[in-house]
This record gives sequence, C-alpha cells and structure tokens, in this order.
Amino acid sequence: MQLERIKWVLSAVWVVTAVVLGLFFRDLTWQIWAAFIALALLPPLALLLWWTDPAQTMSETISDARGKTWPS
Repeated sequence: MQLERIKWVLSAVWVVTAVVLGLFFRDLTWQIWAAFIALALLPPLALLLWWTDPAQTMSETISDARGKTWPS
C-alpha cells in the first residue's frame, strides 16, 4: 500500500505545481496551453498506470505457500 500512496502524492505534487505555473502564464496561445495541459497530466497518468508493485520473490512465494510470514 505504501507504493500506491507514493504514486498518488507524486502525481498530486506534479499537477499542483503545473497549476501554479499555469497561473503565472495566463496570456498564452491555445496551442501552448494544450501542450502545457498535456505536460501537466500525461506524466502523472503514466506514473499511476505503469509503475507497478515489484514481483513477488521466491522466498515470499514459499512463505505464502507454507502459511508463514517473515518475522518483523
């Protein structure tokens, strides 16, 4: 669950930063605004969709099969 939180926080920071920067540059053409919006939304979207949890290791698989967990 920690990875999900990291992904959402990084995405939120990216979008908020883009919005703040957008407030400073109000007098741009619509083409530049379209590129700016794409730059603001596409990286967080890619981060949320493509950054996945790492694969389970062999020892984790064996522990799960035996019904035991590693000591904390």
